[in-house]
Amino acid sequence: MWDFVAKYRAWIIVVVTLAIPAVTVGVSRGQQGRGPVDRALISVMATLQTQGVFGLEFVEELWRDYVGLRDLRAENEQLRAELARHQEERARLIGVLQENARLRDLLEFKERRPDLKLRPARVIGRDITPFFRVLRVKLDARTTDFTVKEQMAVVSSEGVVGQVVEVYDGFADVMLVADPRSRVDVMTQRNRTRGMVHGLGHSKDYDAQIAYLRRKDEIGEGDTLVTSGKGGIYPAELVVGAVSDVGKKAYGLEQQAIVAPSVDFGRLEEVFIITGERASGRRP
Repeated sequence: MWDFVAKYRAWIIVVVTLAIPAVTVGVSRGQQGRGPVDRALISVMATLQTQGVFGLEFVEELWRDYVGLRDLRAENEQLRAELARHQEERARLIGVLQENARLRDLLEFKERRPDLKLRPARVIGRDITPFFRVLRVKLDARTTDFTVKEQMAVVSSEGVVGQVVEVYDGFADVMLVADPRSRVDVMTQRNRTRGMVHGLGHSKDYDAQIAYLRRKDEIGEGDTLVTSGKGGIYPAELVVGAVSDVGKKAYGLEQQAIVAPSVDFGRLEEVFIITGERASGRRP
C-alpha cells in the first residue's frame, strides 16, 4: 500500500485538495450559517495566516534590526576614528602652543639680557640621582659661532640652571644648582645679603641651601636670590631661586636657609649656554 501511495503521491494530493472543498460544500448544503467543517477549516486557515503574518513580521523586524545594527556599527567605527584623529590633532596643537610659549619666554629673556652671548640647546636626558643632578643637552648645530666650554653657565627664561661640566661631539652635560657639588655665589634682591648656594641632594626635590650665612644677616622667607657675579662663572643678576625656610640655631654664628630653585628642572626642555671669553671660570 505504501508503495502505491509513494508512486501516486502527486495525484493523491491533487484529489484530496479538490475533494475537501467539494465535501465541504456538500455537507454545508441546506444548512444555514457555517457548518462545523467550515468553521474548523477557517480556524485552521486563520491560525496559519496569523502565524504566517507573525513570522513575516518577525523576519522583517529581525532583518531591519540586523541592517540597522550593521550600519550603526560602521558609523560608530567611523566616529571613533574621527575622535582619535581629533584627539591626536588636539595633542599636537597643545604641544605646538606650549613650545611656542617656551620659545617666546626664551626670546624675551634674550632681549632682556643683550649683554650675554647665548647659545641655545635642547634637553635630551636627565640623571636625577640625589648626589648627581645632571642634565644632558644637545647643542643647536645652527649656532656654531661660540665654542661651548666647561664651567660655562646654563640658564633658562626662569633663571639659573647650572654649569657645563663636560662637552663632547655636539652634546654637553650640565650640573644643576641642586647638585651637592654645585656652588653659586648669591645675594638677596631685597637687601643684598650674601651667601653661597649648594644643592642638598634630596631624592624627592631639588631644594638647595645657603651656606656661610651669618646669624646677624637679615633674610626672610620669600626673598629672591640672584647671582652676585663673583667667581667668574655666573654673570650678575640672574635669578637663582627664593628662600622657602629660615632656621636659626640656639647657638653658633650662622643660620640656615632653604632655597627653592626658580627653574622647574623636571619640565625643562630648552636652555641657553652663556658663551664668551669671560663666561667661563674656575670649576668649583
